[in-house]
Amino acid sequence: MTAEQPETYTFAIASFLNAAPLAAFLEDVDPRVRVFSQPPSQLMPHVLAGRADAAMTPVFDYFNTPSVKMIDSIGIASRGNVRSVWLKCHKPLDQIRSVTPDPASRSSNALTRILLKKHFGLNVPMQNPPPGETPDATVVIGDRALREPPGEFGNYDLAGIWTEMTSLPFVYAVWVHRADNPKAAQLHRIAHAAKDAGLAALEQLADRYADQLPLSREECIEYISQLLTYELGPEEMEGMALFRAMITEVDADGDLTK
Repeated sequence: MTAEQPETYTFAIASFLNAAPLAAFLEDVDPRVRVFSQPPSQLMPHVLAGRADAAMTPVFDYFNTPSVKMIDSIGIASRGNVRSVWLKCHKPLDQIRSVTPDPASRSSNALTRILLKKHFGLNVPMQNPPPGETPDATVVIGDRALREPPGEFGNYDLAGIWTEMTSLPFVYAVWVHRADNPKAAQLHRIAHAAKDAGLAALEQLADRYADQLPLSREECIEYISQLLTYELGPEEMEGMALFRAMITEVDADGDLTK
């Protein structure tokens, strides 16, 4: 007779600095936790297929997946400029005729489309340029956005523009699990404990990522301790609801890249 295997809890998350406070201590708070990394846009399929019990997925994917539930009050959000979600311009804004989406996150691409239309009054498609051509503008997110030089005609901080337009924070990603996952209570407990441990160790995380990116330790600390927030309160939830409504409004004509 073989011994019964212990229950495990598998979490999937992007390996960006912005997720470190939520992910770095998952395995420390419970030794049965297993963690793997994928780009944000590839995380939801792992939850749906049962390869991950929980994943930190873009809110766009959460909105479009009714079979999952969100772990309450945890996510990645900001109020104002965040420096890691850019519209990088290779032409003046009034000459942009198309924008290249970032393949890593449908949330940031949807946010770009909304702001172009509702804030800047530009009705341009989100599409990749023909081979060999420089795009008019590109969406750039995550660690790459933190370290890349700006475009020839500057960068627009999309999170800052969202807050300017709405007076609300923007929520990028949330923990989700399948609604029928029998481990839901344990997943909630682990996610909250890991967040608490991460928020208590921000300087340690900044030291770790400063060498990898490369950014200065001070830049990393500012990013994860001042520009980002990981606790979702009423205003963050209001911002999520407004984003969802604007997606529906702007996508009425099939404009958004999914």
